[in-house]
Amino acid sequence: MLLRRRRRIFCVLLFTVLVIAGISAAYLYKRHKGENVTPSVDYVSDNVVYYYQKDTHWKDDPLGDSVYHMGDSGCLTTCLAAVIQMQGIEREELGADVNPKTLNQFFSDHQVYDAEGNLQWLALEEAMNVTTVRKEANELEEEELDSLLEQGHYPIACVQTKTGSMHFVLLVGSQDGMYWCMDPMQKGKHMVPLSEYGNRIDSIRYLTEE
Repeated sequence: MLLRRRRRIFCVLLFTVLVIAGISAAYLYKRHKGENVTPSVDYVSDNVVYYYQKDTHWKDDPLGDSVYHMGDSGCLTTCLAAVIQMQGIEREELGADVNPKTLNQFFSDHQVYDAEGNLQWLALEEAMNVTTVRKEANELEEEELDSLLEQGHYPIACVQTKTGSMHFVLLVGSQDGMYWCMDPMQKGKHMVPLSEYGNRIDSIRYLTEE
């Protein structure tokens, strides 16, 4: 009798653990997959700046003191270089023609990277005297991405590649029912549809000088 009771308790506990694990896995999977985003209006920018993170001029440059380089891990810095150009953000130390190489060197000189080559946003804000705004995809208001583009604030979107890796692209326009990007992993001066990443994003971050 006691043995049956213990078995029953064990089964109940096991079932509870499995249910909780299933709910947690579903939540993490959804979060990993991000949110689907589609525009409500068309927006075409006439000043898109294209940079390729594997450009031979900077692909071997390290991110700060880390073991990582622009070519393998510099997609975010490459996007930021394009943002600075497109939004007309000028800083004397960077010069007028900022590019991924000069921006990476600026970040390295100002300790914007941590030991793993990750950007430290507070350090970036202080070094460049800008404000950065981050939002999870599920926090975005309806048509917020469209409004940002129309205001000339180009969002850097965190996406997932087909292999599940994290990657950053720059949203620069919307057309044909989808957003279009400057993708640092794509060589050449052409926009890439966000559909390459399932039209899904995990989060965005944009820069303002306010």
